[in-house]
Amino acid sequence: MCSPKRQRTPVCGACKQWRVRVPVEIVGELVCVWIMRRLAMVLSACLWACGDNQTGLPDLQLDAGFQSAPHALLPMVYPHTGTVLSAMQLVTLTYEGYAAASDVIAFGDALVASDWYRTTGAEYGVSPATHRQPVEVGPLPATLGRDQIAARITDLIARGVVPAPSAIGNQLLYLLYVPHADAVALGDLAGVGGYHDMLTLDGVRFPIAVVIDDGTALAATTTQAAHQVIDAATNPYLPPSAGYYADPPEKDPWRLLRREVADLCEGEDAVVEGRFAFPRVYSNTAAVASMTPCTPVRPGDVYYDVTAEPSQIQTIAPGASVKYTLTGWSTGPLAPWGVRVRAAASSMLSSDEMRAELSSDRINNGETVTLTLHAPLEAAPGTTGGVELLSGVNDHPWAVGFVVR
Repeated sequence: MCSPKRQRTPVCGACKQWRVRVPVEIVGELVCVWIMRRLAMVLSACLWACGDNQTGLPDLQLDAGFQSAPHALLPMVYPHTGTVLSAMQLVTLTYEGYAAASDVIAFGDALVASDWYRTTGAEYGVSPATHRQPVEVGPLPATLGRDQIAARITDLIARGVVPAPSAIGNQLLYLLYVPHADAVALGDLAGVGGYHDMLTLDGVRFPIAVVIDDGTALAATTTQAAHQVIDAATNPYLPPSAGYYADPPEKDPWRLLRREVADLCEGEDAVVEGRFAFPRVYSNTAAVASMTPCTPVRPGDVYYDVTAEPSQIQTIAPGASVKYTLTGWSTGPLAPWGVRVRAAASSMLSSDEMRAELSSDRINNGETVTLTLHAPLEAAPGTTGGVELLSGVNDHPWAVGFVVR
């Protein structure tokens, strides 16, 4: 029996006059999908009112008579200690001769003043923000990796070239752009679009973010930069002072993904504000209502995914298999979409080792597909296997997994 359990208040100022009661069960059980389409339209309009998205209207509008198939609750990003950069001070760092330096410096100015940062960050307590004086860090070295970048930034701080972080309540985030250059050996950065990390200098911890310009377009660079900034602002430090990321209980397969707020929406189309592109960012408020969880949203946006039963991590013997029933669900009418399988980030087994088999690679709202995973006969006790099921062109994720007995 489903009964109202949770109450969420939108963070958007335009929507302060209503509250939503959404009946949900714990992760792994079905959501009672009785939310009326009027509520769906109100939530979508609220999230749209909070942002400036210039990507245009979708082809399909929400159907007032449409019923989303029952499905498990979307994952939550947990606050852990709740440590965030609540008043971020962004410091843009560029290498000498970087052709896009003026563009990314202008982007830093635009980011901290943007509706995008205000609305996507407000739910996690990371707005407002400022952009400090940008700094050129010298010539690009012939070889570059994470250790060299860490050493370079700490050296800049030690020599007073850039502002130093505070020992208590630091708000500084150092954002370094690595230009596209064929002559640079990237080492452990090969194939990496960007990352964020925590460094320490004289016992003081501080976050950094790094973007590797792939040379394609400014939009790709700014989308990657904003992705790393919002992830770093909402989760600036390593445990035990962690911020927001998806880290559910031990038996929940979403634990195998452990994603941050921009990571959970990385397959979505970028949004445009002014002349710059920004990524979509995960919203707990939208997710708990089973609406489009990646914001900013557009009126009429349709979100789609699959849900799996059994929903918890299963325990199986070496050489055994486990079958999952996948049910497609969407927030509005769509044509059937594709489903593919990829090994989860924390899986100890590859997709080939698990011999992942889908009964069909197409699904739609209310339709079912069977996924079978196998444990290798030689798998040691405690070996964890898991996959993420990626739906459609936007790769909307869902997680399943098992552990070997």
